[in-house]
Amino acid sequence: MWVEGGQGAVTDVLPDEIRTLLRSGLPVGGPELCGPALLGLRGVRGRALRPEDPASRARALDGLLREQLDRFENAELARAARLLFGAEPATSGATLTARREAAAEASKYEVHHFRKRIEPKVLKLIAWQLRRDSEEFTARHATAPELHAASGPLVLPADVFAWEAAEHQHAVAALWGAVYLLRAELLTVARLISMDVPEVEGAAAVALWRHALVLAAAARYRRAYGAALLHAATDLGPQEIATYAGWTPPLTPAQELLLAELADPEQGFADFTARLDAADGGAELAAAWRRALSGRDSGPEETTTS
Repeated sequence: MWVEGGQGAVTDVLPDEIRTLLRSGLPVGGPELCGPALLGLRGVRGRALRPEDPASRARALDGLLREQLDRFENAELARAARLLFGAEPATSGATLTARREAAAEASKYEVHHFRKRIEPKVLKLIAWQLRRDSEEFTARHATAPELHAASGPLVLPADVFAWEAAEHQHAVAALWGAVYLLRAELLTVARLISMDVPEVEGAAAVALWRHALVLAAAARYRRAYGAALLHAATDLGPQEIATYAGWTPPLTPAQELLLAELADPEQGFADFTARLDAADGGAELAAAWRRALSGRDSGPEETTTS
């Protein structure tokens, strides 16, 4: 997004690429209409279903641009910006000339003045918002390891570096696997709550076990590799990844430590429950968790279906 110009000057290329995209407006027609800086934004790659596919990134860019236009920082020019890009029904599919006229009228500027003075301001602000989104996206988003269909068994070379890489991938997969299993139990709890059935208490207890396994996996990763995920385009650590499963009742650091110590991935739910009931304060912790989760005392997550 930044390139070196004449005499070492640094130029932001995003506004120029956005200006090129503006000619056809939204929706983004395809990757051939998008500049490399736009398609290379972390916020675009992170939202793409297939980051390696330019067409997938172009579709992600379309959604991101619409999102940023809905959140346009300049309230006085917000509607004009949406009209200019064709994000409003009134200008969707219209020519650039028609979109520009509608935007100028909405912002109460003469068309020539809008094109020369206001439009560049709009493009620079969108570029700034896209840059900020990419910076924030890195800090707040993490993606589970991508999996591909295998044509044969996994074979590693007899090399210490390959073994170390495999060990790290195992730790990452174990962490994400525990997170997804907790997510599944939280969804079960939410479904049973909506059905108003007594089985919700048991489901909440299973969710506590899964939560403990997530805490244990995060603790194992930290002990082995530190507080930040290695080789990841994110500042999040394993403890933050653990929160991706969904809302859970708040616990004190001492309670989280107890759960992580009691959770044994080689044992099952019954073993965990027995050990927790025998631990000092364990029974009270479990009862408070079940009550908070099944009663949704705070922080409920609304699950939508599409």
